[in-house]
Amino acid sequence: MVRAWVLALCVLLLLAGCTETGMGRRTRSTPTTRATQTTHATATGTSSEAVGRPGCRPASPITGNAGLPEVRGTGEALQMWGLIMVAGPVKPLHVDEDVKIVWRITGAGPLRLATIDPDGRHHALQWGPQLHSGSSYDRPGDEWGAGYRFTRPGCWTLRATRGSSSASVWLEIAA
Repeated sequence: MVRAWVLALCVLLLLAGCTETGMGRRTRSTPTTRATQTTHATATGTSSEAVGRPGCRPASPITGNAGLPEVRGTGEALQMWGLIMVAGPVKPLHVDEDVKIVWRITGAGPLRLATIDPDGRHHALQWGPQLHSGSSYDRPGDEWGAGYRFTRPGCWTLRATRGSSSASVWLEIAA
């Protein structure tokens, strides 16, 4: 009897990995959907720590830096930090609102920014990336500004690439 109970529990846990989302599509595991462990680049190397929450690849936590909302990217060999600038409260971000993000990103070479919607479709930036010559934003790397407009609710991926290295931020956008 106990053996049957353990077997049933294992089957339920395996099936829990393939659940329906609010939009009626199935989530699937990809290299970018590690919800339990992610790697953050730090000034002295890398450290593994859990971030966000399951269901948004995971959502990147929005914290504060000198009174402004800040988000930290997850990646390999790059540090990625962003100050989120919107009119009104930043939590949560909403569909069809203009969002400027001031990025600080380490690495070398030109910056490529990708905006990917919850269905995996790429969207153009509203503007940018625009290199900034200087500011008081105290994070490692070079600084750029970019404009975003999220057209539907759900989890959006913002990816930065410099050379062969990349990092991503996942933002939950509300209706």
